[in-house]
Amino acid sequence: MEPQRHDDEWAAIRLIVRRYALSRTRQPDLADDIAQQAVLNAIEYQQNHIVISLHALAFRIADNLIKGHYRRLKPISDISEIDGMACARPLPDRITEDRAETRAMLEALNKMPPLRRDVFMRRRLDGQSCEDIGRALNLNPKAIEKHITRALVDLHAARRKWREVETPDKTIKPDNDIEEGWAS
Repeated sequence: MEPQRHDDEWAAIRLIVRRYALSRTRQPDLADDIAQQAVLNAIEYQQNHIVISLHALAFRIADNLIKGHYRRLKPISDISEIDGMACARPLPDRITEDRAETRAMLEALNKMPPLRRDVFMRRRLDGQSCEDIGRALNLNPKAIEKHITRALVDLHAARRKWREVETPDKTIKPDNDIEEGWAS
């Protein structure tokens, strides 16, 4: 088939499908979109399949697109369906805030004395036991626990300072569990 004749045939199918979609939706812009998508889908489909009637295929695709459009507009009657609609990814402002907080915590870690930082990282990140850390660094377990506690106090203070700087308009209740029982 000649390319020009083939293009003319697809253009004619698009116009017929547009009229059909317009009669079903009563929305010219939506009818244009449906006709265009139906023709594109039909072209893709006929490249890999034997098609007896391109018109019938385009109408079937258009009908499915119209049904899908109205299905998406249908109000949700079951509250459990809402979970599937919500995006699970955090909002951009939350990502930015988390990154800033992470930078503040890394800065606090870098300001710690090297031994305290090493003990904390071995315990919290590497999951080593206090006894294993003590053997590796030639320290007793009580000293290891004190280094970990002091590292936690440093990080907590850095986090509180970061919150005061980053969110001065919000009233944030500080966590007092470290100051009250852990630092003794």
